[in-house]
Order: sequence, then C-alpha cells, then structure tokens
Amino acid sequence: MKLDKKLAIARRNQELGGAILGTNNSHFTALNANKNIWWFDLPMGRLQIGQYEWVHLLLHTPSTDQLLHLKVPTVFLRDHMEGLVIRNKDKRNCTVSLELSADKDSFLKDVRPDGANVQFSAFLQK
Repeated sequence: MKLDKKLAIARRNQELGGAILGTNNSHFTALNANKNIWWFDLPMGRLQIGQYEWVHLLLHTPSTDQLLHLKVPTVFLRDHMEGLVIRNKDKRNCTVSLELSADKDSFLKDVRPDGANVQFSAFLQK
C-alpha cells in the first residue's frame, strides 16, 4: 500500500484513538530500501523552545506496510545538536538531517556519516 503523510497521520491517530498527530508536529518518510534508512529533514524552527514539546516521526516500510511512530522530545534534539547533522546552517531554511537505520544492529540510530550515531529507539511508541 502506498502511504503518504496525510494517510499515515490518519492511520496513527486512529490507532491512538484521537487527533494527537497533525501536519505541523509530524514528519513522515518511507524506507529507502537502497540504504535501509528512514531519512528526515526537520526544520530547525520547529525545534526551538516554545514551538513544540514533541516531534512525531512516522517511519513506513512499504514492503510490510509497517508504520513505526517515534515521539521525540524537542529538548532531546536540542540537547544532542552537536551530534546531529545540520543542513544549510546559519540560513533561514536550516534543518536537522536524520538517517535512522533499519538494520538490526543499529536499529533507529542516526547513521549520518558526520553525526555522532545518536540513538532514537527509546522514543518508539507502541
């Protein structure tokens, strides 16, 4: 099944029993099978103090139709900024770039070559 951000949010909200996720606090990506990663570019503006307490990452695996949900506190991202890759630093459209691994030995670890291998598995929701 082809899943996009809108459908993924609707599916997860149904599982949660309410409108928890929205287009502004959630990010969606499908598995890049060539690299076996889920890739995100999170706008820095959404991670600033006073914006959102949580960022919801929806990770889809098309081959199995599995949808994973990570509920990441924005304070965690701010606290680990030195170990994350920032694209377009010091520009208006700068983003935190994540490549979360789907490999068993590094599952949900940010494997960007210039990053510090920050682990995100603790934020996996049931």
